[in-house]
Amino acid sequence: MAQKTKAYLEIEFPGAKPWLIDEIREFSYSSDMMAVGDQCSFSIVADDKGDTLRRLPLGALVKLWLMNPAVNRGRWTRKHLGRIVTRDADIGEGVVKVGSADLGWHLTSCHAPLYKRFRGLKLDQIVNPATGFIDPSFGFMGVRADANALNRSIKQGRAAIQAQQLKVLDTLQVFQVEPGESFYDCLTRYCQRENLLINVSVDGFIQVWNPDYERAPLYSFEVSSTRSNLTGARRHDEAGSRYTDVTCVGEALAMGIQFNNPNDPNAMKRRGSYKAPGLLPFTHRFTFGDGEMLDGKMAAANAEWLWKRGLFDAHYIEVKAPDHFQGGNWYESDELADVKIPALSTEGRYYVQSVKCDSTVKDGDVTTLVLRWPHLLSAAYGTWGTRPKPGDPADTLALLPGVGEGQ
Repeated sequence: MAQKTKAYLEIEFPGAKPWLIDEIREFSYSSDMMAVGDQCSFSIVADDKGDTLRRLPLGALVKLWLMNPAVNRGRWTRKHLGRIVTRDADIGEGVVKVGSADLGWHLTSCHAPLYKRFRGLKLDQIVNPATGFIDPSFGFMGVRADANALNRSIKQGRAAIQAQQLKVLDTLQVFQVEPGESFYDCLTRYCQRENLLINVSVDGFIQVWNPDYERAPLYSFEVSSTRSNLTGARRHDEAGSRYTDVTCVGEALAMGIQFNNPNDPNAMKRRGSYKAPGLLPFTHRFTFGDGEMLDGKMAAANAEWLWKRGLFDAHYIEVKAPDHFQGGNWYESDELADVKIPALSTEGRYYVQSVKCDSTVKDGDVTTLVLRWPHLLSAAYGTWGTRPKPGDPADTLALLPGVGEGQ
């Protein structure tokens, strides 16, 4: 059994000195590339005068650092940057349990300024505090585009990659906040059109990105008669998000189309679709609207994005591994893993969507990883990469490419 991972916390709040906590009873943190607001929780022994609780106010900045001699020569690595959003004190247990969420929590829990409108700006310009869109009190450092290698290096605690050329973001033709939309809702609309994903880095940047599937896998998982390095594994498949027909409809009118059908007032609306009739043995349709679709090609791309996201959600492998690392590397999301679990009819290369690392008195250090098929969310549609093991009809059908069309 490897040596237990050590942890310490930094708590920062305006007007107070930073508080360093190295006596942590239990902790947990997650990293999910398909979400914002990654969670971190910890419990510490409380005093009987309430000082511990007062030093952990809601909204305080939290930094979690980990160290293990088997990883990165024992250097401390930051694994979480967020704010305290929950706290529970129990007199009987004598502990304070704290919940923190990364800075992406601001994007999902706070509504954007109503009817805020932009035209002819890039995403990094919109997120700039000078525009009045993202509140500077959220604490974001800026925007990164397609900086996956840099972010992975930071999460592994290695020296940052220098002189990296970041992707130049496209200019938005029009962008408006609608009633009830959070910041995340608004930014996701932009990212869908550009075939990009969004989350927040461990050093406080909003990231728009796509996975890199062309590098070597960092992990290997196997449960067989000859080898096993997992304490548990399960497989999940579902039909609900496997669509045979996805259509996106906009409100903008298509130029040049005449009202030659008075019985169909919707004939002039921009629309685009993506069809994959062989995906299921029956029709499974999904239709959605986006009022800012400016042409059929854009609507078709939006439909394709949602179709691929559905396939991404339709299948995963969840594995549990001892410790928080493998082969000298921290378990982290946005990595690749080779998987061989015959009992689950699973063999091939998978993308690590998320990890959850727990350290408890009862079970020690345990990591849960969620693994997805690779390439489904790549901006370069049609590059499917490693397919599931032959002989699994449902999974083979799941990777049949479809046809997109727009008007």
